[in-house]
Amino acid sequence: MVKLPDFDTMMQLHKEDPEALERLRQELTSELVSNASEETKRRLEGLQFRINMELRRAGNPTARFLKLSGMMQDAFSELNYCLNSPLDAIVEKQKSQSAVILPLFGRTAEQTPPSKH
Repeated sequence: MVKLPDFDTMMQLHKEDPEALERLRQELTSELVSNASEETKRRLEGLQFRINMELRRAGNPTARFLKLSGMMQDAFSELNYCLNSPLDAIVEKQKSQSAVILPLFGRTAEQTPPSKH
């Protein structure tokens, strides 16, 4: 189990060896995800992928901080909305999950041969 160092140690790593601090972040994240339940693990892996892509796109530490801070603020805003308006949140989620299925290559249902299942 990887132990989280104290703040001063992490600050020293940030100043003197940022690559080591990044490795520590990756190790701690991997450990957390691997210890999660299967359902939670998939969601955490997806979230970590998004975080890693945003970190990669950010050009400097300030941009990284601002991007991750914005992502966290968005998540807290969504949580606040769900907690304060649970019925509205459910209705909104159901609306966003509906979709119109378009025929492949312009076929209509009448033109599609019946399946042989």
